[in-house]
Amino acid sequence: MLSQPGALWAWITENAVVFSGLTSIGHVLIWGIAMQVAVSDAHAQRRPCILIKHGKARRLDSPCVISNMGHGVVFVESIIARLETDQQTLACDITELTDEDTRQQTPSPGEETPEEGVPGKGGGEEEGELVTRMGPLNSMQYLRASTFDRIITHAARHHGLTLEDDYTLAGSDQTLKAIEINLIAIQATEKRPIGARRRFNLVHGHNGQVLIVPEDNSTHQLRSWRQRRELNRWRQHINIEGL
Repeated sequence: MLSQPGALWAWITENAVVFSGLTSIGHVLIWGIAMQVAVSDAHAQRRPCILIKHGKARRLDSPCVISNMGHGVVFVESIIARLETDQQTLACDITELTDEDTRQQTPSPGEETPEEGVPGKGGGEEEGELVTRMGPLNSMQYLRASTFDRIITHAARHHGLTLEDDYTLAGSDQTLKAIEINLIAIQATEKRPIGARRRFNLVHGHNGQVLIVPEDNSTHQLRSWRQRRELNRWRQHINIEGL
């Protein structure tokens, strides 16, 4: 009878091999789970994470800030703006956009001047000086990709369009809907380019002021095979435009 101590011990002894096998399997499962968690954590730490955000309030003169929230260094290759109307999408490269490119636009009242010579903040934009935002961006570092009003003005002018003071298109029945900021970057651990995208809707406030409102709460990371093919198409388009 198993209820008797002697019989119970005899039964355990007879099945010692079974208990030992189950214990070994349990150890293997525990170590396997621990190894998978460690590998997943290491992979997550190497995974790039880029944040695209507006500074200050939601005014159009807010700076467009790009931050590297990942653990590794990324090399910013190109920044592309896509200005969306109710009829078409107008794309242009703003990697080397300077104040000279938007000189016809009157600065907004109270607009801050760019910070000069501050690493990682896209400052030092002297008149007539070639400014590029191409280059390495360390972990937890950020750069300033001009302001949204200048980006929108440049994108429109790049395609032969003129903006009125209220940011409507002069001589056109098109209506501005959104501005999308796209980033192409390179990470040492990745063979193909990585990227990030964030779309900001253009909304008229109660006082008639145009505001930028993020469409999503987070920046969309471009890492999949299909998305990286799209990034390569963008790169080819930029290279052709630069010829």
